[in-house]
Amino acid sequence: MSKATLTKRLEFCSSHRYHNPDWDDAKNRQVFGACNNVNTHGHNYLLEVTLCGEIDPVTGMIINLYDLKLHLWDVLIEFDHKNLNLDTPYFANRIPTTENLALTLWNLLEKHPKLPDLDRIRLYEDETLFAEVTRQSLEKSQSPATAPLTTITRNYCFSSAMNISTELVGAYNYTIGLTIDGPIDSETGQIINLEQLDERVQAKIIQRWNHKNLSLESDFQQTPPTKENLAQIISQTLDGNIPQGAVTRVTVSDNCHATATYQT
Repeated sequence: MSKATLTKRLEFCSSHRYHNPDWDDAKNRQVFGACNNVNTHGHNYLLEVTLCGEIDPVTGMIINLYDLKLHLWDVLIEFDHKNLNLDTPYFANRIPTTENLALTLWNLLEKHPKLPDLDRIRLYEDETLFAEVTRQSLEKSQSPATAPLTTITRNYCFSSAMNISTELVGAYNYTIGLTIDGPIDSETGQIINLEQLDERVQAKIIQRWNHKNLSLESDFQQTPPTKENLAQIISQTLDGNIPQGAVTRVTVSDNCHATATYQT
């Protein structure tokens, strides 16, 4: 039989607080910033589930879509409109970060008896941040001594111009997507400290190109400011300049609905 993948998206709402009880209040505020707010904060999460299975020759489907929605809600009902710290048993000893929540959802969905095999899940906290768990990444970290490998992707925006011809200048709104792979730190529940990452990206990339004519910048005196070149330069610029890991993928999109990806 032929195999295919199917992706379904569902939204749910939850609140959480980043807090390590082994640290004092000062260190928690230093590491987690506003996410350490004692009153918690909420998100409208978007969960994207990709399944892999054989296509039924009668229905032409991997799984009936109505049944799929019900099966996914069997899991999500535990988290919808809940305080993740207080109302669920999964974060008694773990911080409910986006990474940890994505990994928890993967483990629960994988055990569901009526779902096809999981291939990938993406958990969007908002339009700027999502965590991803894939079967391939988990297979790389099967050793009990190794923390599960996940990815986090952070999006940033800036606006720049470039010379289209000797007489015309075009303006573009760019979105950068930075993907960092790695194990989830047991103390923070994160792959990378997002506040530190934001500071580095602002200093190294955004302030460097925002509201500039890229064709006049030194980075593009020998090469045109295409999205492909932007992605490569961003990766090279951030290599060794961000905390707790390396950027493994850079995507650059513009307001012309085109995207370039640079993979390390």
